[in-house]
Formats: sequence, structure tokens, C-alpha cells
Amino acid sequence: MKREVRSFLLPILLGTFFIVSGGLSLKLDAQDAVGANTNDNTQKKRQDGLVEDWLNDFEECEDWRATSTCPLGDTKIRKIPGKPVKTDDNGETTPEQIELNDENGISHKDEFVLGVKTYFIDRGFDRVEVFPPNEYIIRGKAKEIKVWVLGRKFRHTLYVKLRDYKGKTHKIKIGRLDFWGWREMSVILPGWLPQSASYAMLDKNLHFVSFFIECDNFEAPGTFYVYMDNFRIITDLSEFTGDPNIKDNW
Repeated sequence: MKREVRSFLLPILLGTFFIVSGGLSLKLDAQDAVGANTNDNTQKKRQDGLVEDWLNDFEECEDWRATSTCPLGDTKIRKIPGKPVKTDDNGETTPEQIELNDENGISHKDEFVLGVKTYFIDRGFDRVEVFPPNEYIIRGKAKEIKVWVLGRKFRHTLYVKLRDYKGKTHKIKIGRLDFWGWREMSVILPGWLPQSASYAMLDKNLHFVSFFIECDNFEAPGTFYVYMDNFRIITDLSEFTGDPNIKDNW
């Protein structure tokens, strides 16, 4: 009789023990999660004024694509191992390191760059356009575009294409690629680009569409390579510090 009672009570006691210990473990895990979220929130800083936003560090650039007006040769992109290095006026590398920490608290890797291969034959007309997998929405009021480019002493010209809230595209010249080695290229965005705080809550900021390179009139035709990395936007968030959860799009 005692043996039967013991065999009956033992599973009940074990089940009660596991239920109590499991509930305690869940409670502790929940408390740890709440604590972690609280710490993350306290570490985040409110962004205001001029901010450097990283649009792409090209560590995952396999889904970019390139198209060319020239039907000859290959036009393609490739994820190439490498990183930008600062050089002086003579093309010699300097020990100065490139800043890889952005203002969102993210430390970017610097292991790969975006390589573009194309072919130019019609001088002054041929061009290659490099597209991201989707258009990037630029938050805030964009002031400047920055990108590191590896030049090969060709006189072709690099542009950036932006789309405004009306759907119109604008071609902004960044500069000529007639240099050797890595160089940080930048362009100040003109004031006539339609972007304002009055459009921010409508999700109608500027969009980044593509990079494209025009062939120079006096450059020899043939295969052309270019490499890019660390694509950033200097943007002004001082006019966009409202309530991000309520938008005028209903």
C-alpha cells in the first residue's frame, strides 16, 4: 500500500517542482530583458543638428547592380576585399586611420568595397549607372554627400542622382576621377533642391537613386574600373525633431 502511494505522489511532486522552477526562470528572464531594454534606452542619445548618416558601408553589396549604355564589353559589380586608405598628394599612403564609428553608435566593418567594371567607347556619351537594391530615403535635410572612391587616373566624371518628393530626379556632379589611389569625394547639395521640414511628416524626403559615371570627351575608350566605399550623408535633423510616431499621411 505504501509503495502504491509513493509511486502515485512522486510524479505529482516532480511536476510541481518543475512548474515552480520554470515560472521563476521565466520571471528572471523577463526581468533581465526589461533591464537590458532600459540600459539601451538610456545609452541612446537624442540626435539633433548636423548628423553623419551612413547609407552603406558596402560590406553586403552583392545585390547592387550596374547598367551601361555601351553594348560592348562587360558591365558588372563585384564585392572586392579591401578598404580605403588615406594618401597624400604624391599618392603615398599615410598612417592616419579612417573613422568607422557613426553617430548612431554603430561601428562599421571595413573589409570589402564595391567594385564596378564597364566599357566605354562613345566619348562624351557612354555612361555607367550603379543602383542599390532599392532607393534610400534620406532622413532630415541633406547637406552633403560623401563617398570614398579609388581612382585610376581616368578623367571620367562621377555624379549622384537624387529624387525629390515630386518624383523629379536631379543629377548632382560630385567630381572627376582623374586621380590615383583612394580619395574621399564630396559634394554640397544645392539649396534649390526641394526639401523642407514641412515635408518630413509626409515621408517625402529626398531619395538616393544611383551613382553614375559619364565618359570624358578626351579619354581613350576601353575597359574602366572604379571602386567605392563608406557612403555617407551629412544631414540636418534640427527641423525634424517632432513626434516620429504621428505622421500626416492619413
